[in-house]
Amino acid sequence: MFCQKNLNGELLPALLEALGFMVMEPCGGSQYRLVGKIPAWFAESFNVEPLEGGELDLASLFAFVEHFGPIAEEYWIEGASAPLKSGAWMETDINGKEIGLELLALTVEGRNLLVLQLLGQDHDEKKRILQHLRDKGLDYEVLSKTQRALRIAHDLLLVKQRRLKEDLAAAAEIQRRFLPRDMPHLKNVNIAFKFNPCSSIAGDMFNVLELDNDNVGIYLFDVSGHGAPAAMMAVSICQMLQPHSGLIMRCEASAPNARAIISPRDVLDSLDLEFPLERFDKYFTIFYGVLDIRTNILTYSNAGHPMPLVIHQDGTADALDQGGTIIGLGGVVPFEQGQAQLRKGDKIILYSDGLTEFENASGESFGLERFKHLLTQNRSQKVDEFLDSIQKSLVDFAGNVKPQDDMSLLAIEITAF
Repeated sequence: MFCQKNLNGELLPALLEALGFMVMEPCGGSQYRLVGKIPAWFAESFNVEPLEGGELDLASLFAFVEHFGPIAEEYWIEGASAPLKSGAWMETDINGKEIGLELLALTVEGRNLLVLQLLGQDHDEKKRILQHLRDKGLDYEVLSKTQRALRIAHDLLLVKQRRLKEDLAAAAEIQRRFLPRDMPHLKNVNIAFKFNPCSSIAGDMFNVLELDNDNVGIYLFDVSGHGAPAAMMAVSICQMLQPHSGLIMRCEASAPNARAIISPRDVLDSLDLEFPLERFDKYFTIFYGVLDIRTNILTYSNAGHPMPLVIHQDGTADALDQGGTIIGLGGVVPFEQGQAQLRKGDKIILYSDGLTEFENASGESFGLERFKHLLTQNRSQKVDEFLDSIQKSLVDFAGNVKPQDDMSLLAIEITAF
């Protein structure tokens, strides 16, 4: 008789009550709470007080409910879209007259409902119901046309939502292909990472790339905003940061098969020109460095990203603070370049601001000082255990609060020299 997708939660009780239905919500077992009033036909047929908002034990009235109730509970748990009908059955009212009844289980706007209807109402009664609806300002014909239009609009919206979901899933899959599954196994270096996106697609990306036998490229960047636009821009940046793209390595004119490593400062300059803010309506921050695993010298530049930290075995920490502003200003501000001589046992920690700015249920930020303390406290652990400890501290701090932003951690430990 109706489809619950088209019923507004505010109109539902008045509409169904006017049509002669009895609407209830489950309270557990065979107990049901009325939504609206007991209809007159039910009160008269079974000598029940015309309650409003009270509770009823339907099993004490109709044994049939004992069989249908568990089926309805499973239906509500599964979240099916179409109403579940009990099928008609006959009862004898207080006057000895047989009447036909049917139960419907349905879900409307998150509410689990059980609807009892009287079958075979005569034409005069339907006319009275329609007049009652008009008296309430609910013209049934107008309401039906409105609901039909809403149903069409709803179906179109479902199609668009399904397509959007499919597009987001495709975007997430493309992005996952640019995230490292396993880090390269390098002499003198151990690498570990943690990635916690706040949604299926993210604006954070990172990687460690083998440039030649002695050098690796390291980056972590964060695109402004969230959702598909940020994710697609992130994928584009990752493509630019591949060794074969020409942005981080170039062919030598004197030897076509030889390639030279481009300095981090020049890499950021190229990115700044390639991704102007006025063209993409987005900016990003990035740390990019080249680590010589033979000499343990890290050459780097930073474009507005949270400064990576070098944690030494003696408990001291240095910030890698050379660089400049965000990527997107079109070369207005030149980038500085720095170098750091690393020693055995040093750990380089790259992270996104989603970690330090994460707030728990009390509105307290995780904060840089807390982060630094954890890094120095756990500095003697192996790099993978080291990040596990940071992750556990984040989980304990968060409680039940979900991340408000992507959180990325990349740690590189020097194991020799």
